[in-house]
Amino acid sequence: MNKKTKKVWITAYDVPSATASLDAGVDGILVGDSLGMTVYGLDSTKEVTVEMMCRHFEAVYKTLKKHNSEVELVLDFPFGTTENILIALETAEKFKNIGAECFKIEGGKEMLPIFLELISRGFEIIGHLGLTPQTSELKVQAKTMEEQQEILEVIKIFEDIGITKIVLECVPADFAKKAQEIFSGDIVGIGAGSDVNAQILVFDDVIGRTASNFSPKFLRRFGKSLEESVNAVQKYKKAVLCSDEKNMFPKEEESY
Repeated sequence: MNKKTKKVWITAYDVPSATASLDAGVDGILVGDSLGMTVYGLDSTKEVTVEMMCRHFEAVYKTLKKHNSEVELVLDFPFGTTENILIALETAEKFKNIGAECFKIEGGKEMLPIFLELISRGFEIIGHLGLTPQTSELKVQAKTMEEQQEILEVIKIFEDIGITKIVLECVPADFAKKAQEIFSGDIVGIGAGSDVNAQILVFDDVIGRTASNFSPKFLRRFGKSLEESVNAVQKYKKAVLCSDEKNMFPKEEESY
């Protein structure tokens, strides 16, 4: 296996999540189109717009600049921006204007013309295979030998054109291991087992800020942020309604 030091990636969308991720020492940050569901409550990533992606990228980008961080920063191409080369180039230029130089794009061989054009213009591309939320059904992918072989062929092609990182989502762990073995770069796994060079999860899931009814098998919550937030707001409410000067809010010393 192409064994390397494990890398930790996280998907973050705003200043607080980017700041916490930088302070924790992550290796890379993806401003992902999953913000559609996590931030805006949309039903899928298909409703996410270029404008949404720009808004959130700018927040994270400014955070990295403020911290003088050299952490790798990647921006998702949202649904509909790879329909043809012209749209892809227009999108890339919009993103370039706000500081983005590296893009994650879902898809396989059908994306090659777009990938080659973007790479020729100096952009870095990160592939995304397996479960591709913009187009595929939300279930485990690459369960058959035929499906696995097709993805392995795509991985080899991606490497040949200069792609050095590939997100591989929701595939059997033994297959993800094979994928990493044939790829000299980093397979960034999400629901892809432990035998890949890197892992990625969404910040809100990691800290436990998302609702508990969202519970894919690959997700482990490492905090209880939602529960703690509810408790904090309840304490605030109790203090506002309290008539006891000792415990009320605001107190005299908290007033002008």
